[in-house]
Amino acid sequence: MHLSAVDTSLWLAGVAGEALLVGVLLWRRSYRAFPVFFTWILFILLLEPTFYWLVRHLSTSNYSRIFFALSFPQYLLEAGVLVEIAKEVFVPIKKSLPRRTLLFFIAGMALIAGIAFWGAAYLNGATLADPRAFIVVSTTMAILRLATFLTIAGFSQLLGLTWKNHVMQLTSGLAFYAVVTLLVELAHSRLREGPNYIGSFVALDHLRIGGYLCTLYFWCYAFAKKEAPRKEFSPQMAKILVSLSGSAKRQQAVLARTRDQ
Repeated sequence: MHLSAVDTSLWLAGVAGEALLVGVLLWRRSYRAFPVFFTWILFILLLEPTFYWLVRHLSTSNYSRIFFALSFPQYLLEAGVLVEIAKEVFVPIKKSLPRRTLLFFIAGMALIAGIAFWGAAYLNGATLADPRAFIVVSTTMAILRLATFLTIAGFSQLLGLTWKNHVMQLTSGLAFYAVVTLLVELAHSRLREGPNYIGSFVALDHLRIGGYLCTLYFWCYAFAKKEAPRKEFSPQMAKILVSLSGSAKRQQAVLARTRDQ
């Protein structure tokens, strides 16, 4: 499989950005707050030499299959990043929330993922089997990223988060990459088999990689800066916390009486 000058340049920019981000996370010790995110980026960085060797020594079809297989652990880690974001967002009110809140969030993510996967598979019009699976899974992850961003952004003011908080910057980067990915995969799914298929597919994929690079270097810039402190909770959030706290105490009292009986 031939690598063009554009492919090589994008690959080098990606490796440099990932290495820089790993360095920034270590320097600022942000890996302590986002260990799964750090592991995800480090895993991608360590896989880069493998991908580079494979792309130079395998046919396009064989590379696509192996690339998809090696990308699957990345998708699992990225799903873990989304859970990590939710945990980080709700840290200040963790004690006031019901114990199963995180489980409900994970169940909600799984439901969204299932619906997104079904919708992506149903709407996907790719005529070749090899890229079809990758397009469907990539689209599903993009929808999950976007859904997480919209949820976090919706609660940001209530939870005292601003755009200068690292968790918001991390989520914003994922959302931008999600939008670019959705647009590219939508275009991918409409391609038809023919002599120009590979060229068109790769050209569109360059746009997706460009979106990833923008996100990557934005994260480098964001995490290199000192994080802005959280603001105080809004009056609405304070009322919600009081309500949740009271509900939790009532539930504990009921459980205590049940045990006594």
